[in-house]
Amino acid sequence: MNKNQCIQCLFVVMFLVAVWGWAKANSDVKVTGSWNNKPTELNPEKTAIIIVDMWNYHWCMTASERVSAMVPRMNVVLEAARELGMQIIWNPSDVVTAYSGYPQYEKALAVEHRQRPTVRPVPKAEFTAPGGDCMCGPGFKCGVNYGWDGMSPDLMIADNDLISASTNEIYSLLVERGITDVIYMGVHTNMCVYGKPGAISPLWQAGFNCMLARDLNDAFTTYDPGSGYTPDMGTTEIDENLQTAGIPNINMGEEFRQAGLLKSDVPVDYVRFAPWGKLERPYLMDKKTIVTLTAPWLEGTEIRYTADGSEPTKESSLYTAPLEISQTCVLRAAAFRNGKCVSLPSLAYYALMQAIPPKPDIYLEDLSFIANGYLPDFLWQPQKCKSFEGKPLRVSKKSYSHGMGFRAPSSVQYEIKPEYKRFVALAGIDENMLDDNHGRFVAMHSSVVFQLFIDGKQMAESPVMRISQESWRFDVKIPQGSRHINLVCMDAGSRSLLDYGNWVDAGFITQ
Repeated sequence: MNKNQCIQCLFVVMFLVAVWGWAKANSDVKVTGSWNNKPTELNPEKTAIIIVDMWNYHWCMTASERVSAMVPRMNVVLEAARELGMQIIWNPSDVVTAYSGYPQYEKALAVEHRQRPTVRPVPKAEFTAPGGDCMCGPGFKCGVNYGWDGMSPDLMIADNDLISASTNEIYSLLVERGITDVIYMGVHTNMCVYGKPGAISPLWQAGFNCMLARDLNDAFTTYDPGSGYTPDMGTTEIDENLQTAGIPNINMGEEFRQAGLLKSDVPVDYVRFAPWGKLERPYLMDKKTIVTLTAPWLEGTEIRYTADGSEPTKESSLYTAPLEISQTCVLRAAAFRNGKCVSLPSLAYYALMQAIPPKPDIYLEDLSFIANGYLPDFLWQPQKCKSFEGKPLRVSKKSYSHGMGFRAPSSVQYEIKPEYKRFVALAGIDENMLDDNHGRFVAMHSSVVFQLFIDGKQMAESPVMRISQESWRFDVKIPQGSRHINLVCMDAGSRSLLDYGNWVDAGFITQ
């Protein structure tokens, strides 16, 4: 048997396993329509993989990190699929025009367009998993915005791949290439993978055999540490809902590994955290949070973790139950099997905030400041009682009457009077940009660090602040005899012109 025949047999087996699983869950349902195709007719050259919405950002930080966690496995699976002769189509939906000029997009645009027919109804999927606007759990909720502007930069797009987000365009591409079977990957399964243009629903209606890559999709559900419900459970529940509706599931990575198409000793999975913040986008907590670690595609492993930022080893603490985190820390985790690390190293960052400070007795806007450096009055100077752009001061879904609006990097200095005892303030990213279509394409780019110096000594600093996060809290005792206080709004490395930061309810306590 030659290589192509082996591949053909492999794919027939994959198809049979998927259909068997669907049939088992639907023993009272008669298989009709295009599922009557004989399995022997299914082969890689007639199969496409469509990847939906693997965005480079999401308003929910846990959702965003779960997307990133799928990338290594997706890259190796897709490379194996290309070698089999399968067509890869990227469907980044509302950011597809970001790929204008890419050969993969231009080739898709050049296809002879056909109108997608409707040959059968949409599969009736009843999604039972709980959901909401955020998957971070019971702490601070991530605010909704549409900041993504492309797919994850770590995804490997090959020369012969295609990029498209139009149902008719994708339909035309599949017909032109004689494709009858489509495997879906991506996020978020119960919304985008199921219902977006070019996703499961419209192509199922058009008569294509649709499958779901069980190991390479993620649903948008919820995290409830009280009941033990995790985002992984939510995705499993949604996958099974789709299987019940007639969309077979298949574990692509496992099937390819058993066939020898993937190296079994190369880690491609991360240990997952819920909630999941990073150094560049920290999870802010008030008093404490409960963190759950999972490794859904690493069976027979144990999770080891550290809370001091060091790399986990087989001797590190064994994860046996959700962790209560009550101080700022870097959590690292890895999965081990028989003493050997079999996962990629995972990291999460949690930052504990102070108590909410009282309102100041003297507000900053009532004082004169010293601008640092020589700048004309209209350049880079903070604005009193309004954002840097002259709009209302808005931070963390709230509007404020008192405060100063900055664009990073910049700073101002104030003279400290003997009666000033403490400096208090809230600080965060200005949110006026969310008024324009929920911050579409731009909200992800704002990142600011707030710093406080007294007579040249740093007294306080926020972590990296991102849009839609809770305000960072400052309450700093002023040493007796201090002369000057310097407020800094520092960019977090991007030097984006969208780095607007607000110090609000900021000023001095005199009592």
